[in-house]
Amino acid sequence: MTIEPVTEPGSWGALRVPRARVVPLSAPPASYTAAVERYLTGAGIAKSSARIYRISLTTWGWMLAGEPAPTGPARRGAKPPVFPVPAIDDPALPEVLAELAAARADETDADTVNRELSIARKAIGWWQRQGWIVGDPTIGIERRPAPPDRTKALAEKGCR
Repeated sequence: MTIEPVTEPGSWGALRVPRARVVPLSAPPASYTAAVERYLTGAGIAKSSARIYRISLTTWGWMLAGEPAPTGPARRGAKPPVFPVPAIDDPALPEVLAELAAARADETDADTVNRELSIARKAIGWWQRQGWIVGDPTIGIERRPAPPDRTKALAEKGCR
């Protein structure tokens, strides 16, 4: 690898390092489900958190496959659809995913949606660092604002 001086006006003698090509650290898993399991073990997710991460990533698995995620009681035992991990790099996925995430956000509380989005982004970033995927289809999906008075929001849901 060589480092070359930048000769563009306004570069102030900066050096340009060529972008490195990402080489997978290991062979990509055969399916999204296997990628989730490798993430949970390889990223050092504590066993106490792994259950919540697995549920969230199962929910996102449906959306990454372009389908609405199961809700209510059907969500607990739902298995993610089977699809190859490179499908996450489909250029059409971000638009579809944004629509599905918005629909999910309309039917689920902000805390859950935000936690699931955070977990999905952590897994996607880990998979990118492994070299299994290149893009992030969650770019452009924004966190939902939490209700200003959580006590009121919980009372409305009958949680008091």
